[in-house]
Amino acid sequence: MLYPKSNQCRDVYSLNGIWSFKTVDENYCPAEPAKDGGCMAVPASFNEIVTDRKIKDHVGKVLYEKVFSVPVREGMQYRLRIGATSHKSDVYLNGAYIGSGVNGYFPIDLPLENLKEENRLSVVIDNRLTFKTLPPGKVVDGRQIYNHDFYNFAGIHRDVMVYSVPQKHIRDIQIKTVVDGDYSLVSVAVDTDCEKVVCKIKDKENNIVAEGGAGLIKVPNPHTWSPESPYLYTLVVETECDKYEEKFGIRKIAVDGKHFYLNDKPVYLKGFGMHEDFFILGKGNNPAVNVRNFELLKWMNANSIRTSHYPYSEEIMSLADEYGILVIDEVPAVGMHWWGGLNFEPEKLSDDVKALHKDLIARLIARDKNHPSVVMLSVANEAATHEDGARTYFEDVISFARSVCDLPITIVEFTKFDDGPKVADLVDVIAINRYYGWYTDHGALDLVRGQMKEEIEKWHTHFNKPIIVAEFGADTIEGLHSLPSESFSEEFQEEYLIENFKAFDESEGCIGEHVWNFADFKTKPGITRIRGNRKGVFTKDRQPKLVAKTIKARWETKK
Repeated sequence: MLYPKSNQCRDVYSLNGIWSFKTVDENYCPAEPAKDGGCMAVPASFNEIVTDRKIKDHVGKVLYEKVFSVPVREGMQYRLRIGATSHKSDVYLNGAYIGSGVNGYFPIDLPLENLKEENRLSVVIDNRLTFKTLPPGKVVDGRQIYNHDFYNFAGIHRDVMVYSVPQKHIRDIQIKTVVDGDYSLVSVAVDTDCEKVVCKIKDKENNIVAEGGAGLIKVPNPHTWSPESPYLYTLVVETECDKYEEKFGIRKIAVDGKHFYLNDKPVYLKGFGMHEDFFILGKGNNPAVNVRNFELLKWMNANSIRTSHYPYSEEIMSLADEYGILVIDEVPAVGMHWWGGLNFEPEKLSDDVKALHKDLIARLIARDKNHPSVVMLSVANEAATHEDGARTYFEDVISFARSVCDLPITIVEFTKFDDGPKVADLVDVIAINRYYGWYTDHGALDLVRGQMKEEIEKWHTHFNKPIIVAEFGADTIEGLHSLPSESFSEEFQEEYLIENFKAFDESEGCIGEHVWNFADFKTKPGITRIRGNRKGVFTKDRQPKLVAKTIKARWETKK
C-alpha cells in the first residue's frame, strides 16, 4: 500500500478544504447533488466545529460532498485516497457507488473511472459503533454507548487526494533489512506488472550506495537507524514507465525474557500513550500539530510512543521515522471489556468481530511495514483477558498476527495478575496498565511504589517475559497547586509519577514506561471527566505542566 506521491510519472491533487456537509437519514443515497448543506472543513471532526448540539451529538449518518476537477492525462489511471473516515463509509462518484471504508483509522483507496470535466464526490459516513465494529459499542435510545475512554469523534479525519499512476505501475514495495557485520542485506519486493525493475539505494546525502533489481541488495558499511541517530536511506524503484521513492531505515529488533533490543543493544522504552486530539480539529490530521508533538517528545528525551488506541495517520508514522521515535503500533481493539457480563460471547465479540480484528491487523502491517520506527505490534488494549473465551479468541488472533508480521507482539492488559490472565503467555512482551493510588487507594502515595513493584514482579516471574508499563498517571488541572499535595494538583501528579518511577527502577524485567498521557484529551461526558481526561503531562494546547521537567531530567539519563 503506497502513499500517494508526486513525481515525473505520478500526479497528486489535494481535495482538502471546505466541503458541503449535512446529516442524512438511514437510507440516503446521493443520486443528486445535496441541497441545504453547510460548510465543513476537511480534515477535521465535525463534532468540534459545529455549534448546534444536535449535530455535534448526531448518531447515524452524515454526508460530505465536494465538486472537483483534475486534468486527465491519457494513459493514466486515477484513484481516490481518503486517509480515514470515522467510522464506516460509502463513497460515490457522480452519484454512483464506487466503494467503502470498513474502519475509522485506515485509508480508503479506490479507482476513479469515467472522470468528467467536473465531478461530484460524495462520502456518506456512519459514526455508529456496534458489537460488530472495532472499537465496539451499542446505540441505546439514540445515544451512542461505548467503553473506551476517548471521544467518539466523527468525520473525514485525514487527507483526501486524487492521484494518478501509469497503466502499468508499481502497486506496492516491501523492504526488509538484515544487519550482518560491515554490511546490510536489503530485501526489496516489488508488486508490478512491469518487466524491468531497477532499484537504487541513496544515502542521506543523495549518493547512490547500492543498486540492483528486486531481491537482495547489499549495502556496505550501513548506518543503522535508532532514536539517537534516525538515519534514513531512500529506495528508488524505477520501471520502464513508473517511479517511486520510499524512505527506510536499517535496524534489528529482538526481545528476551528481560530486555528489548535494538541493533543488539538493550533499550529502555521512555515515552507516552497519546491521542490524535486537538482543539477545533478533533482527530483531524494537521502537520503543525504533528510536528509540535514530535518536537515536544524530543525535548522530553522520550524515545517511544504507543499509538493508543488505534493506528495513527501515515504522516505521523513518517515523522516517527524522521525523529527517531520507536512506535508500538496498535489496532483499534479497545473497549473489549463490557462491565456486568461476559465479553467473548456470540452476541458481543463474535466470530464476525474476530474476522474484522484479523483484517485490521493485516491492513496495519500492509500500511506500516516499511517504517523503521515501528518495532512492536499491539493486538488489543484492555480486553477482558481473564475470561475463558478470551483464550480461544486471542489464540486465533495472535496466530494470525504472527503469520503476517515479524515484529514482537504485545497485548496491553488491565486484568490484574491475581485475576488470572489467560492470554499473556501468547505474546512476546507483556504491557500492563496500572493506576495504583488513583483508581484504587486514591491519593495514597505511600502505597503506589510497593503495589506497582509487586504487580510487575508477579507478571515477570510467572511468564518470564519483559514487562512494559503502558499506562500510569493521575488527572491534573493545570494551575492547581497545593502544599502538601492533593489529588488533581500539579504537585500531586509529580509526586505520584515519582513513586511509580521508583517501582520501575526496582523491578527486574521492566523494559519501559509510557506515561498516560502525553496531553489532555476529550472523552465522552462524565462526572469524573471535566473537559476530558486530564492526565496529560502537557495541556491540550501542548504547554507543559509542572511534572514535565521532572520527567525530562529522568529520561535524559535513564537507559
